[in-house]
Amino acid sequence: MKKTVRKILAVALMVCMMIPLFSVGSFAKTTTKYQGKSLVVLGDSIAAGFGLAPGSTDMVSQILQMPHGEFTANSWPLAIRDKYGFSKETSVNLSRTMWGCTEFLRLLDPAFEAELCKPENTFEQYMSDYLMFFTEVTAPGDALQLAGQIKDVIRQADVLVFSLCANDIMTPTILKPLMLPFYQVFGRQAGYALASVTQGKLQLPSTPEGLAKFALGTLEFDDLATDARRRTQQFFKSYDRLLGIIYKLNPDVEVYTMGMTNPFKGLKTINDQDSTLLDPLTIETIAKIRTYVTKQSRYAGRVKYVDCSDVGGHGFGNAYSVQFFLDFVVHVHPDAEGHKLIAKHVSAAFNK
Repeated sequence: MKKTVRKILAVALMVCMMIPLFSVGSFAKTTTKYQGKSLVVLGDSIAAGFGLAPGSTDMVSQILQMPHGEFTANSWPLAIRDKYGFSKETSVNLSRTMWGCTEFLRLLDPAFEAELCKPENTFEQYMSDYLMFFTEVTAPGDALQLAGQIKDVIRQADVLVFSLCANDIMTPTILKPLMLPFYQVFGRQAGYALASVTQGKLQLPSTPEGLAKFALGTLEFDDLATDARRRTQQFFKSYDRLLGIIYKLNPDVEVYTMGMTNPFKGLKTINDQDSTLLDPLTIETIAKIRTYVTKQSRYAGRVKYVDCSDVGGHGFGNAYSVQFFLDFVVHVHPDAEGHKLIAKHVSAAFNK
């Protein structure tokens, strides 16, 4: 009887001693899944960590602290890199504030750049130069430096998280009513300061049609919803084109495609009423992106989709406030808690 009791106690003690080992082993397996491998994040301002600068909530302070490829503190790329044991030496964040597929295609695909420079696309080129302008102002030469390294970085990636869509669809849709009148008043000349900064060269029109477009630009105004839907379809083409380049450079890379966040949840506009346009339009766009990435894209069976539709922004004040527009630019981005939620979604995709 005593021997039996001793055996039972010995087994129980052994089990108790092994429980911590199982726990540590399980945790280690999760957090070292990509130990020493290279993570590359190809994204926009959210992935860059814009809006997370400590102690600053206004636009001016955020611009002065704009990220340029760092793994920003409290951002989801940093959390994912460290949680899964990616190499700190070889992992790279290619994300840039206000950039979308268009801007990265301009660096990677000379044929795309040539298409964008056609006379009928002068306003779109102007918009792209505008989106690239801010990172150039805060870090002169950034685009040229990025162009020189981006292909090698993608070739060496083990895992690439694709986090682009909002700046191809919602950002230019919202900015167009503001930028088009300025463009029409000053003509294409208004874009040359931007082009000289972002491209380092000027491209003058050489045909009568080109001169007309140079002077006037596009003259039509699309309504917000129509423009967003048109840009969504264009994003799908750019998405496949960009993924094609990525897979050509690195056929074995593991790609995760991020869905769009919805920063307009709870947006207050006039008299503290909820927005009746941006929120539903964003929800519609999110659903279309999810369907395309998972079912319709030529790469649908090759990438893994990360749904971020439940991630909002900082929150907004009333549109009557003089600070509303400046705050809006910062607050459409997730705060630190929002980045934690994104990291949770990425983790779930990694663990499938």
